Amino acid sequence: MTQEFNEAGWNLVQKSLAQKRTHDVTMLIEGPDGRFALMSKHSYPPGIFRSPSGGVHPGEDIAAGALREAKEETGLNIELKRFLLHITLDISFKDEIATWDSYVFYATTRDTHLKPTDLKEVKDTQWAGREHLISMVTMLKETGNGGLIYRGELTAASLWALDNPLAFREATARDMPGIAHSLIANKLAVSQAEHTYWWIAEIQGLTSGTVGLTPHEDCTELTGLTVDPLFRGRGLGHAMVEYACDQWFSPLKRRKLTEGKVILNDKLWLTTSTPGYFLPVNFILTDPLLLPKSLKDQLTGFRSKWQGMRYQMYKL
Repeated sequence: MTQEFNEAGWNLVQKSLAQKRTHDVTMLIEGPDGRFALMSKHSYPPGIFRSPSGGVHPGEDIAAGALREAKEETGLNIELKRFLLHITLDISFKDEIATWDSYVFYATTRDTHLKPTDLKEVKDTQWAGREHLISMVTMLKETGNGGLIYRGELTAASLWALDNPLAFREATARDMPGIAHSLIANKLAVSQAEHTYWWIAEIQGLTSGTVGLTPHEDCTELTGLTVDPLFRGRGLGHAMVEYACDQWFSPLKRRKLTEGKVILNDKLWLTTSTPGYFLPVNFILTDPLLLPKSLKDQLTGFRSKWQGMRYQMYKL
């Protein structure tokens, strides 16, 4: 996502960045009666609430941090059920850009009494039914405050992800005609498609996208990324790239994919006409001279202006 902040919001972001914090964990907490726990800060306009969130401490487990933040901001003991979303936000102010990551969890609780302990941070709490929560999304967006607009967008995306869980499976021979049709529809030409290891993404039993890894003599190529038009704009492309990368990091999977040819973690590459799209999932632009020969050979014709990117295991 992208969002413009005002000066006050930008200064708050800079304060967090100076403390080496570039993230939040957000909890969509559902109570025993189906309502969701919301909180409001002292700086918020009257009637504005959102899902609780906070930062994980250095060295703290992310799940433990989520449980702690929920307790501090709502007083609830929660149980984490699902990881819903990883959102990378580009925050703009004048000519500057800062990057922020939100990790969203769906959680439940048996508690019914809201009693936050961090009263310096939290002004008020409330329970909200689904319709109330949806109306709060609109209210957050109407504040005109960049940070609250983002919280509204995040809430809407979280509810959609809660209702539409994403599942992955390995492609079979029966999937190949469908994959070929999707590649043609998206004007993608995959070299050695028959030797590519494919995954199918599904939502509500419907195919929502494809992604593949092709082993070459000198690298492994991420390729064939497609998202069905019905599901575009939901972050599925990034989720599929992250899933494929996670599969590739498994030594057993990587040995199967590469038949023993490539084992180093800096040998995952791709070529693309839209490099910026892949930056939030740890791909970095590389000098054309450093591109593996198998991929250099592909950069002809309409691909001649495409750029090469290499996966880095950790963000710098």
